[in-house]
Amino acid sequence: MAATTIESAKLLLGPIYVGTILSVCLFGVCAGQCTTYFSSPRRKQDNLTIHLLVIWELFLSIFCAAVSVYFVWLYLVDNYFNPSFLASAPWPLTAVPLLSGLSACPVQIFMAHRVLRLSKSRLVFGLMVFLTMANVRIAFATSVLAFGLTFDQGSRLTPVADSWLAITVVNDLAVTVLLIYYLHKSRTGFKKTDNVITRLIRSALESAAFATFFSIMVLIMFTVFPRTGFHLMFSQPMGRIYMSTLLSTLNGREFLRQDLHGGTPESVNVLELRNLRPVCPN
Repeated sequence: MAATTIESAKLLLGPIYVGTILSVCLFGVCAGQCTTYFSSPRRKQDNLTIHLLVIWELFLSIFCAAVSVYFVWLYLVDNYFNPSFLASAPWPLTAVPLLSGLSACPVQIFMAHRVLRLSKSRLVFGLMVFLTMANVRIAFATSVLAFGLTFDQGSRLTPVADSWLAITVVNDLAVTVLLIYYLHKSRTGFKKTDNVITRLIRSALESAAFATFFSIMVLIMFTVFPRTGFHLMFSQPMGRIYMSTLLSTLNGREFLRQDLHGGTPESVNVLELRNLRPVCPN
């Protein structure tokens, strides 16, 4: 095998392998979070929309984990003795933007609705939904345009892929900043409710940090190294990151309720619990 072929294999197969490991490991984390959610008594108080959202993310994560494993199998087993296959772009590769968008879209709308319940601003909610829908449409366009290209032609996708990733980063940052801003405005001066708000702010930062970090890294890697597979280390697990964000939010509500338990009626009424409990519209 020529030295250039070996180098190409390293730059492609290495990131695919790392991305697959991250994707499968994060799926295991999400599966544990799903178990916690479905065994929680709080689940019975959620409406059908949230149940369907969790189920959608779960089945999509199962499918994506299977696709990641098949991705590795395709290169390292089926085409192990076929170096020319390194130049191709099989469907598991071209499907990465679409699968990421399908996972991110409902979670971002869910988070936008949390902002709506805190801000009471339909304009802010509408702008966030617009960004989300633009995000998933450009992700779909990226996958469609990538179909049929060779791996070396990936740089042709840079403008549309950068648009998709930039919108993803902006959307994630907007959710984080707006949640923190409106939660901070909701401080009451009562210790119990302020402690809950502090935990919500910390949770928003922690959850968004992973999603934003992965989005930024995909954007950087694809833009700076378009002829390598470095971006796949971060783009393959992105869907699991959004699922984990969703489940962390849902599972964390019980701890928030426990923090408020025993508080005075005034402290509970000032910051209504329905504003702390994320609920999607029916």
